[in-house]
Amino acid sequence: MRNRVLGAVGVLWGGLILLGRLAGGGAGDGAGAYGAGQAVGLVFAVLLLVVGLYYLVRGGGSARPKSP
Repeated sequence: MRNRVLGAVGVLWGGLILLGRLAGGGAGDGAGAYGAGQAVGLVFAVLLLVVGLYYLVRGGGSARPKSP
């Protein structure tokens, strides 16, 4: 259950970052370190979205061992 909740948070957060990026303008808005930060933020948003979708679809596998 915890994995699904965190997956949903990742999908929501990553989607909002991508939506803000699309609404705010195209690529190449910054120069130098600012532009590099924007590119890393975009990669981070895509990773959040993909990993969040994975955990949302995959479901709630627990890391705790099951007792007999």
